[in-house]
Amino acid sequence: MKTPKLLASFLCLLLSLTTCHNAWAQGGNAARSVIPDGRSAAEELRIERLVGLARVWGVVKYFHPYLAYRDVDWDKALIEAIPRVNAAKTAKEYASALDQMLAMLNDQSTRAAIETETTASDDAPTDVSKFVRTENRVLIIEAARIARTVGQDTSKLGAFMGSINQALPNAAGVVFDWRATTQLTEFEAFYFENFMRQTLTGMLDTNVVLGSSRHRMHSGYPTQTASGASFYYSALVSTAPQTLPGRSKTKPPPVAFIVNHNSPAFAEMLSGMQASDHAVVVQAGDEPQDSSSGTYTIDLPDKVKVRIRTLELINPDGSIDLQPDAIASNGDAAMKEAMRAVQENKTAARQKRPAPAVLQVSQKDKPYAEMQFPTVEYRLLALFRYWNVVNYFFPYKNLIGDSWSTVLQRFIPKFEANKDATDYQLSVFELATEMHDSHAVVRNAPGAAAKLYGFQTPAFVTHLENQAVVTKVLDDKAPVKVGDVVIAIDGAPIEKRREFLARYIGASTPQSLMLRVHSLLLAGPKDSVVKLRVRGLNNKERDVELTRSIAPNDPKYFAALNRSGPVMKLLPQGYGYVDLGRLEVGDVDKMFEMIKNAPAVIFDMRGYPTGSAWEIAPRLTEKKNVVAALFSRSLLEPSSLTSSDYADHASYAASQKLPDAKGSVYKGKVVTLISEEAISRAEHACLFFEAATDVTFIGTPTQGANGDVTLMVLPGNLPISFSGHDIRHADGRQLQRLGIQPHVRVAPTIRGIIAGRDEILEAAVKYLQKNLKNK
Repeated sequence: MKTPKLLASFLCLLLSLTTCHNAWAQGGNAARSVIPDGRSAAEELRIERLVGLARVWGVVKYFHPYLAYRDVDWDKALIEAIPRVNAAKTAKEYASALDQMLAMLNDQSTRAAIETETTASDDAPTDVSKFVRTENRVLIIEAARIARTVGQDTSKLGAFMGSINQALPNAAGVVFDWRATTQLTEFEAFYFENFMRQTLTGMLDTNVVLGSSRHRMHSGYPTQTASGASFYYSALVSTAPQTLPGRSKTKPPPVAFIVNHNSPAFAEMLSGMQASDHAVVVQAGDEPQDSSSGTYTIDLPDKVKVRIRTLELINPDGSIDLQPDAIASNGDAAMKEAMRAVQENKTAARQKRPAPAVLQVSQKDKPYAEMQFPTVEYRLLALFRYWNVVNYFFPYKNLIGDSWSTVLQRFIPKFEANKDATDYQLSVFELATEMHDSHAVVRNAPGAAAKLYGFQTPAFVTHLENQAVVTKVLDDKAPVKVGDVVIAIDGAPIEKRREFLARYIGASTPQSLMLRVHSLLLAGPKDSVVKLRVRGLNNKERDVELTRSIAPNDPKYFAALNRSGPVMKLLPQGYGYVDLGRLEVGDVDKMFEMIKNAPAVIFDMRGYPTGSAWEIAPRLTEKKNVVAALFSRSLLEPSSLTSSDYADHASYAASQKLPDAKGSVYKGKVVTLISEEAISRAEHACLFFEAATDVTFIGTPTQGANGDVTLMVLPGNLPISFSGHDIRHADGRQLQRLGIQPHVRVAPTIRGIIAGRDEILEAAVKYLQKNLKNK
């Protein structure tokens, strides 16, 4: 909806270096193959390993809690990992390369490992009577095995609870054995939590405040530059601690917990019991309890798995992470230590750990502006950064299609093969088209700018009647005329030029792509000559030459893009006409005064408007609390990660209502002229109008790109803007990739352009004459 103000839609095309892979007529996937012919199996595996590296790096970047408040150079970690991954000959070397990158986090819960064959779990042997037993007056409760057993047969829970209640009054201490050979299933974990809460509640004589957790959350994608919408944000979210109620009438015995890295994910209980001096925690083995802080596992090539921390435990005293009171080398040693702890009542008060100050660090990415042509590692950083941003934050990712699954595989070789800065910038342009978003604008890329559009000729070319038609000529001496059809450029069919430009121009819809391609069709290096073959209205062909001498920021070029004539007027038929591309907010009252007695008004939305529609729409209806548009954006949290690393996330959703009216209501008929020149704010204004009144849209479909723009930035200081919100019609209909559809479809014709007619405006007048007469 809100984008930097543009003088006209064509200006956006010339100043915005956007990208697209293939012409829409070819479905966006023509000539694409996942694995090019001739690539060796070893090369294919190398690329797949890099794809895995990109996925791991992205999950850590956006979901590992440390990166929210610790100064970790995560870009550097990737840069150093890329050569190691490329050099890896075996699965072990690949896992080692990943581990060296993850070591930058200094987190034992985040690591890579090669998957091994697992045997059936021995957590639930046949003799369940030993799961609750007393040894030397110590009650031993094998909680993980009980959960597995109850998960298979829920009727056995009562027997276990009965055994515990019977033995507890005579116990001098209690050992809860949480060890497991594999992690519990979700179903088993449910019963484990219920079992532990019941058991501890029956033992405790006071309430115990448990530990809590914190995790990262992203509400949309925060812009990485000085421009872009400001309301997207990232946060470090802490949960409120729960309390475990104590219902016993007697003082509880000393308690010890034994854990290993597969123990169930309920470290908040351990933290609370430990902090309240009710229990000690003994760790079996050197590996910490991964699930105590929440982890997410990624499956990679070579049967490599990477486990990544996504949640962080906060102890009741504010300190971070569960700290075991003792670490034993193996299970037997851990049991002995736990038995000794309760027998000697080692649960006495321990020294409190100070709560560290948590100051979040900036989430701004480094632009690496000093790198005109980044090295191959930094070019891959650009690719990986782009892929992860779109994968997690682009609100219209579901509209991209199957091509998204091959982006990394297709573009890794492209970015590795870049020869110079211009080549790199063009690869970024091509990459940005993968979003299929007309807001996908690559900026600050002079090499690509010179290659793609450079300077303009005095002739304007538009896609009209499926042809490239000259619609305006700034130089009376130019050898082309309005209405000429361009059929060849520099000796090659015009289709070749179209296909070349379409690779680098981002577009949401076919009409948007054709508009943008044709605006750059004749552009090229300064003062160079372009040779054209054109066909005139008489159907005769001729060869002409034009010099590219007009800079894209030339004022006379801008002036030629704008409509001329009065901004608002009464037409001879008595209808009002208002050019919303030029009507300023301060003139809205004056406009309504002019049309107050007109039976109808025609709003011209063919281009990029001012913000006047926000003042106009409320005055087109007497209804209150009118919903004008539906907004949603990603609300990313670790719990929403799926096996594809795409967060099947919840969304922040809101209904946007029309503002309060600031003046009298206009009750006449409303017609709005639209075309492929309308984008973003123009389309949002159309949503406002259709919510306010029975508007009739006349013309051609709009570009189909709406949603408050945000920006990422890639090495070489290349910002890329894109739609940050999913915006829909008030009734939920899709807008992105479709555009506003006209009720009456009318497109300009070549003969109409030659005659200087505005055929869409003429059609609107005829529509009103016919329909108002019948009422």
